[in-house]
Amino acid sequence: MVVIADDRTAWMKQEDKWAACFYRCPLFKNCSSRFGMDCKRLGGTKIAKVRDGNAKKSKAEKKA
Repeated sequence: MVVIADDRTAWMKQEDKWAACFYRCPLFKNCSSRFGMDCKRLGGTKIAKVRDGNAKKSKAEKKA
Protein backbone atom coordinates (compact mmCIF):
# COMPACT_ATOMS: atom_id res chain seq x y z
CA MET A 1 0.00 0.00 0.00
CA VAL A 2 1.29 3.44 -0.94
CA VAL A 3 0.43 6.53 1.09
CA ILE A 4 0.78 9.89 -0.64
CA ALA A 5 1.57 12.74 1.74
CA ASP A 6 1.22 16.37 0.73
CA ASP A 7 4.03 18.08 2.62
CA ARG A 8 3.64 21.46 0.97
CA THR A 9 2.94 24.58 3.03
CA ALA A 10 -0.63 25.77 3.58
CA TRP A 11 -0.35 28.70 1.17
CA MET A 12 0.69 26.37 -1.66
CA LYS A 13 -2.32 24.13 -1.09
CA GLN A 14 -4.62 27.15 -0.98
CA GLU A 15 -3.10 28.51 -4.17
CA ASP A 16 -3.79 25.21 -5.94
CA LYS A 17 -7.46 25.41 -4.94
CA TRP A 18 -7.64 29.01 -6.15
CA ALA A 19 -6.02 28.11 -9.47
CA ALA A 20 -8.44 25.23 -10.07
CA CYS A 21 -11.35 27.61 -9.62
CA PHE A 22 -9.76 30.37 -11.69
CA TYR A 23 -9.08 28.19 -14.72
CA ARG A 24 -12.09 25.85 -14.67
CA CYS A 25 -15.09 27.65 -13.18
CA PRO A 26 -17.16 30.30 -14.99
CA LEU A 27 -18.51 31.56 -11.64
CA PHE A 28 -15.06 32.42 -10.26
CA LYS A 29 -15.68 36.18 -10.06
CA ASN A 30 -18.86 35.74 -8.01
CA CYS A 31 -17.73 32.85 -5.81
CA SER A 32 -16.78 33.46 -2.20
CA SER A 33 -15.86 29.85 -1.33
CA ARG A 34 -13.24 28.80 -3.87
CA PHE A 35 -13.04 25.17 -2.77
CA GLY A 36 -11.08 24.06 -5.82
CA MET A 37 -11.70 20.47 -6.87
CA ASP A 38 -13.86 19.91 -3.76
CA CYS A 39 -16.56 22.13 -5.31
CA LYS A 40 -19.67 20.48 -6.78
CA ARG A 41 -19.19 22.33 -10.07
CA LEU A 42 -15.78 20.70 -10.44
CA GLY A 43 -16.84 17.22 -9.33
CA GLY A 44 -16.46 17.49 -5.55
CA THR A 45 -18.96 17.38 -2.70
CA LYS A 46 -18.96 20.93 -1.27
CA ILE A 47 -21.51 23.51 -2.42
CA ALA A 48 -20.00 26.88 -3.29
CA LYS A 49 -21.37 30.19 -2.05
CA VAL A 50 -22.00 32.37 -5.07
CA ARG A 51 -22.82 36.06 -4.73
CA ASP A 52 -25.08 37.97 -7.07
CA GLY A 53 -22.85 39.69 -9.61
CA ASN A 54 -24.80 42.94 -9.33
CA ALA A 55 -24.77 43.20 -5.54
CA LYS A 56 -22.46 45.68 -3.86
CA LYS A 57 -19.73 44.39 -1.59
CA SER A 58 -19.98 45.00 2.13
CA LYS A 59 -17.40 47.11 3.96
CA ALA A 60 -15.79 43.97 5.40
CA GLU A 61 -15.30 42.46 1.93
CA LYS A 62 -13.80 45.70 0.61
CA LYS A 63 -11.18 45.75 3.38
CA ALA A 64 -10.13 42.13 2.79
